[in-house]
Amino acid sequence: MKQIKLLTVLVLFAALIVSCNKTPHDKIKGKWDVVKIVNSTMTEQEDIDFFNEMNKDVLDNEVFTFTEDKVTKNYPEKSEGTWEINEDGTELSIDWGADDAYSPHTFVVKKLTSDSLIIEEDFEEFLMTTYFSKIK
Repeated sequence: MKQIKLLTVLVLFAALIVSCNKTPHDKIKGKWDVVKIVNSTMTEQEDIDFFNEMNKDVLDNEVFTFTEDKVTKNYPEKSEGTWEINEDGTELSIDWGADDAYSPHTFVVKKLTSDSLIIEEDFEEFLMTTYFSKIK
């Protein structure tokens, strides 16, 4: 009985070590649902309400899928691009190609866990923060 308990503890410990050793690149791979978009430069409630309404379809439909070196999104149109994240997980770059006037996009990664991603993009006119939840 003691051997089974010891084996169980060792297996749990090994699983914990493996999950803790994931790189930012490994953590970001998978499907991510956009759950919230905030423009922190807006202060007027009317502007905030308009921004939220404008992004309602994005929140309802947008999913990003990160594979080894490609990223896809499904809304407003299907797109495929490339992505990179720096070694310490603080900067994410996505290039959607020539059809996207803002590409490549550079985001500050505010949070990256196995189930949560928060990125911030600084446009000249405003600062946009996007919150993602990992789809399991």
